[in-house]
Amino acid sequence: MRLPFPLAAPRPRLATAVVLGVCALTLCRAQEPAPPAGREARWREDLKLFADEFPRRHVDFAKLYPRSAFDQELARLHADVPKLSDAEITLRLMRLVASAGIAHTYVRLPVSKLGFQQLPVSLRWYSDGLAVMAATPEHAQVLGTRVLRIGLMTPEQLLAVVAPYISHENEGWLREQSTGYLATINVLQQVGAAGADGRVTFTLSRPGRQPFTHTVTPGDPRVKQVPAFDALNVPVALYRKQPTSYYWYECLPDARALYIQYNRCQIDPKLPFKDFARDLFAFAYSHPVQRVVVDLRFNSGGNSIVMYPLWAGLKSRPGLASHVYVLIGAGTFSSAVDNAMDLRRELGSILVGEPTGGNVNSYGEVREFTLPNSGLVVQYCTRLVKLTENGNSTALEPDILVPRTLDDALAGRDPVLEAALRHSPSSK
Repeated sequence: MRLPFPLAAPRPRLATAVVLGVCALTLCRAQEPAPPAGREARWREDLKLFADEFPRRHVDFAKLYPRSAFDQELARLHADVPKLSDAEITLRLMRLVASAGIAHTYVRLPVSKLGFQQLPVSLRWYSDGLAVMAATPEHAQVLGTRVLRIGLMTPEQLLAVVAPYISHENEGWLREQSTGYLATINVLQQVGAAGADGRVTFTLSRPGRQPFTHTVTPGDPRVKQVPAFDALNVPVALYRKQPTSYYWYECLPDARALYIQYNRCQIDPKLPFKDFARDLFAFAYSHPVQRVVVDLRFNSGGNSIVMYPLWAGLKSRPGLASHVYVLIGAGTFSSAVDNAMDLRRELGSILVGEPTGGNVNSYGEVREFTLPNSGLVVQYCTRLVKLTENGNSTALEPDILVPRTLDDALAGRDPVLEAALRHSPSSK
């Protein structure tokens, strides 16, 4: 079990691709023999390399992937190469890797290569369903609509058939990751939700109106999509103010609260985290701050020890430490889950929001390698990270459950932050 920060600095649980040796497989390519001629030969070389390297590199491989089934599927894939498209081979490999149910272990979904094509719309799950939340200008009329069907399937039915291709450990991360797959033509074709010509028909709805259909075809990746928030002039909720910042804070004078959004478990090259924390506490001392809100809802991880100056600073200031609220959700993953657990365990912080996308106990400390001919990136784990002895634990559950609906999003409301600001510290 990981030790608290003051006793020993924990080993970082690296969330998403940390490339420590993008692999000797792709280095010094000029010194390697030329790849075999012909598409089939190149794919077979990649598949053989994968078969040799993935089992050797992934921790607990024999426990996670029954060897006979793994080898049989690879043999079938080898045999099927001549009759499959590049995208179909990729999807078969993705499904094999995802079969272990390890969220950090996957074949990265290609974008605009190997025949993969994207829809000109982007989707997002809310607690009450799936919605269109970005689109190219020619499809702007569907922004902010609720998705009733894609092809002949409801979003929930489609999620179930797409799930085997997505590495996940709980429902929250499945939904969080699925939107990229549901906006990929090849994935929809694989499960029967798109036609051979790439046309996809959506059945959509708006409040107070009859459902309608809208058909899209593969989009030009060079055309920028317009966010629904911008097109519909949605008021900018606090959580949307600085989505690209690693970390930032703002005082909420009416609530006498300090809001901290921590979006990446990484150090911003322009602002070291220790300097950020020093400025933050100086600000807190000069203002009537009575509670602190740490927003981890959009943090997919990185290095768990980056947050130490904030954690330690809060612990050394009992007046602040006793009134800390941590916002979590399906986008909270890996090291961000570690941080949320540290804040609750060591400071008694209240967790508000929805269950995390990251598992409490899971494989992590990732590495990756690249298949030389196809360019597919394979991410794998090197360590099992256990934060609790409860082996059945999956998502980190909030102390105060607050779902986020599509109506909330389109009205510019943030019910999770509102609940944290409304909660009475005396009821902890």
